[in-house]
Amino acid sequence: MIRKATQSDIIQASKVLEEVKIDMLREGVDQWDQEYPNEVVLTQDIDKEQAFIYEDQGELVAYMALNEKCDEEYNDLNWNTSIPFLVIHRLYVKPAAQEKGISSKMIRYAEQYAVEQKYQSIRFDAFSLNETANAVYLKKGYHLVGTVNFRKGVFNCYEKAI
Repeated sequence: MIRKATQSDIIQASKVLEEVKIDMLREGVDQWDQEYPNEVVLTQDIDKEQAFIYEDQGELVAYMALNEKCDEEYNDLNWNTSIPFLVIHRLYVKPAAQEKGISSKMIRYAEQYAVEQKYQSIRFDAFSLNETANAVYLKKGYHLVGTVNFRKGVFNCYEKAI
């Protein structure tokens, strides 16, 4: 079940995030660290009512934030659609729950949310060295628009018209 996150979810969301960071490092993906994302960022998402979680039998196994905020680096890309657009941030799935289609369910939820809220498209970025994530997004019909450079390196930017 996917639902909006509440403050009571912050501890479990932070714990799963730390598991994801450790697993990513083990896989050679140095995308996230103690600086970003962290519990403060997740708390801000929840306070703004932009955080969504996937629960399986009462356990939080996935998280994402949805809003219209994008980094200024996005402005240098040639997007295929106009405003308004929805941006997916911080999508992660607990390592023990990966490869069960949960990230696909989260993406479908974001797409339905975008339709209901009358967005023109969904945009987001993915660390270029995170091959698994990039493959999932391409498989889901997202188009690579270009790349941007952030603190951790090169990120691929994707878009899908809704």
